[in-house]
Amino acid sequence: MGNDEYKDKIEQARQELNKLALEYGMQDVRVLRQSVKLDALLNEYSDCNTEKDDQLY
Repeated sequence: MGNDEYKDKIEQARQELNKLALEYGMQDVRVLRQSVKLDALLNEYSDCNTEKDDQLY
């Protein structure tokens, strides 16, 4: 997956998280699950960029 695709998915996940938090509150299980999904996407994105940086050296 390319950087732009990751950024789009991350933004969609962030918007969904905000929507759920406003609708159900921060402690709702749906909000927590979405937060975990967003964290996973952010970690994947970070890992991909770290691997590219490591290849430069």
